[in-house]
Amino acid sequence: MEQAVEANKRPIVFSLDLEDHLGLYEAEGRFARNMEKILDFLEDSGIRGTIFTVGRIAQSHPGLVRKVVERGHELGCHSWQHTPLDREERSAFTAETRLAKELLEQVSGAAVSGFRAPIFSLVPSSLWTLDVLGELGFTYSSSIMPMASPLYGFPGAPATPFRWPGGLVEFPCPLARLGRFRIPYLGGIYLRYSPEFLTRQCIRRTTPAAMLWTYIHPYDFDSAEPFTRMPGTSLPTSILLWLNRRNTFEKIKFLFRNRPAIRFQDAMSGVAGYRELPVFDPERHQLVH
Repeated sequence: MEQAVEANKRPIVFSLDLEDHLGLYEAEGRFARNMEKILDFLEDSGIRGTIFTVGRIAQSHPGLVRKVVERGHELGCHSWQHTPLDREERSAFTAETRLAKELLEQVSGAAVSGFRAPIFSLVPSSLWTLDVLGELGFTYSSSIMPMASPLYGFPGAPATPFRWPGGLVEFPCPLARLGRFRIPYLGGIYLRYSPEFLTRQCIRRTTPAAMLWTYIHPYDFDSAEPFTRMPGTSLPTSILLWLNRRNTFEKIKFLFRNRPAIRFQDAMSGVAGYRELPVFDPERHQLVH
């Protein structure tokens, strides 16, 4: 009983990926209207989080980016235009990520120190991007799914915070083991489709050393959107992503009922010895100290 009570008190980082799932950044798309509603909801709920934002949004919707910071949220970078890292070329990625970081900082007036790869695409074949992120001044990442996945996963990577060899701190996506399955239950369709009792059970089953954080998107809240097939997805996947959105606000309320909501910058400052975190050697798939 005591362990369950403690699990229910664990802080959770509220994080959201501010992107347009249809890639229509120049238009007054649904993502911007949905984000305004989400910011009002977070304000009313007393939730402050980290908003990983696609760089193009600082160009097309600077007022929205400013509002994110004005409401007390941390601003992170979610690449320039949501291209998976394994499809990037080094010189273009460097230039575009530098531009994204600079624009986000100029528009918001706030430092940007965190990076999240699109679709958790920091995988063995894209590890070269870590050097670029370090050169550009990022101090942490939340970019890996430490399991095998139909899209992007990093099997063998730690499930608890660690440092990459260059010093960048990594906060892996939190997983819970249910039988022989590992589930990234705190975001996307997993959070939307899971009943509350299952989410509660998953929190209990997540190792205490892991950092709990959500990963959610503006479209996850948009129950009124007409069905549109998302670029790059199969028809069944698009249908799955479209359905079951109407209770997302309630799911977030449930998650942060009696649980502290924090930002990644709070987690970084709270981990006084983050420089002492073990280093993960991706070639040997081992933690070294």
